[in-house]
Amino acid sequence: MPASRSSSKRAVWAILRKECRSEWRTRYGLNAALLFAVTSLAAVSFAVGRMSDRPDVLAALLWVVLLFAALASLAHTFVRETEGHTMVLMRLVASPTAIALGKLLFNLLFLISIEAVTVPLFLILMGAPPPRWGPLLAVLGLGSLALGAGSTVVAAIIAQTRGRGALFAGVSFPVLLPILAAAVSGTRAQWTGAPVGAELRLLAAYAVALLAVSLLLYDHLWEDA
Repeated sequence: MPASRSSSKRAVWAILRKECRSEWRTRYGLNAALLFAVTSLAAVSFAVGRMSDRPDVLAALLWVVLLFAALASLAHTFVRETEGHTMVLMRLVASPTAIALGKLLFNLLFLISIEAVTVPLFLILMGAPPPRWGPLLAVLGLGSLALGAGSTVVAAIIAQTRGRGALFAGVSFPVLLPILAAAVSGTRAQWTGAPVGAELRLLAAYAVALLAVSLLLYDHLWEDA
């Protein structure tokens, strides 16, 4: 058992390194996500100006920008392997769970990278009130974990179907909607001075539930591939 666990950890680490190298080589997903975020924030700030007195609108706008910037790349998590016919090769060296966990870790790093650029830019361009950094970072962290887990499992399910783009939008919407609602509510609360404990508990519980369901599903997703 210890040898098996060690082998699984090495496989997850190998998948994560492979994903990072692929993204670093092309930077397609990261550039597209950052371009979308910067363009959206610049256009909104020019159109409506600074909105320091509207924390409700600011919270919704921040998460809409983060969500769509991230989904532009996360939707293709497994598509590259399917279209490049490398999925079979990957399954020869790693279990489906190890493959999915490696890609989940990469997606979380991807989300953190986007947020590290987008959130400071958002605070400056939109004239947002000074945030309470502790609650805001907690909402961003748990929201990213839930968003990464949800988008990874949806991408894995639809990877070998036709019309993946439209299918991803249709399947992911009901899965990601509770995350978006809780994250927007928590972000608004940290600006208004309200407690964010309920939103953090909801995001944590939802992320744990998604991870648990994912671990149960991954070993059976590609049995007929």
